[in-house]
Amino acid sequence: MKKIIIAYKNWLFNIRKKQAIKQAQQLANEQRRKFLVLNFKGKPTVVSMKQIKFWISTKQVNKSADYFREMALYTAMPK
Repeated sequence: MKKIIIAYKNWLFNIRKKQAIKQAQQLANEQRRKFLVLNFKGKPTVVSMKQIKFWISTKQVNKSADYFREMALYTAMPK
């Protein structure tokens, strides 16, 4: 029973990750910015690099931008 639950959670995460990647690429093409897909609290989340740099400058996050680039599941560049 435990294996079924873990398999379902992995399947759901992969579906959400694909949707987030699609959204990030669409936003990157529309807004001409770089977007990252990050794993926040177990869910893939789309965040722009501009927002990350704002968090760093206002001391809301105690990490560097390189940390987020390495942690990203996907990086969407504008085409």
